[in-house]
Amino acid sequence: MMQIKNYFLAVDFLVELESQEKWEEACYLLQKIWEEDKLNSKKLVRLISECWHVLSLWDFGIKTEGLSFQIFQSMLMECTEFGLRNFENDPYFLCTTGYMISLFPHLFYEWRDGDRYAEWESKGKKMLLKSNRLNPDDVIAKILYLGITSNFTKYNEAKALISSALVEYFPNETAIEVYFKDILNA
Repeated sequence: MMQIKNYFLAVDFLVELESQEKWEEACYLLQKIWEEDKLNSKKLVRLISECWHVLSLWDFGIKTEGLSFQIFQSMLMECTEFGLRNFENDPYFLCTTGYMISLFPHLFYEWRDGDRYAEWESKGKKMLLKSNRLNPDDVIAKILYLGITSNFTKYNEAKALISSALVEYFPNETAIEVYFKDILNA
């Protein structure tokens, strides 16, 4: 039987910071946690996911007054590059970060370097595929990979199989966990 675990690292006080829309403080908290243990992919992905969430909802889903898009994007790119160098065979990093890249590739590169959208989108999809090959038992990775393919029948079937267990994969109410519960709900 498959063992269900928290998909994202649980972090004290994160829900409170997010609910108060203290996005910068939330990222700095996660950055501090990661910097204490840089070779922990769960901690790195937690920071990447927070930056990604803020950037993906910039100006229409969250309050961004007083925040710097450039600071969040720089942190996202720096952390992603670190992950690509150090976690190239870590299924968890490949899955979560690959998914985020495949959805919003433009957040992962400097626009002044030219349009690299297709390159980064392809990179994200390859990361998801590699994650599935390295860890075929990760049902979340499987669903996320199926979601970027054209096989919506298998995608919806896989989502239906885990819908009752979503609260076990994502037991907290952080922004990224709420997001994943929403998109994975059948």
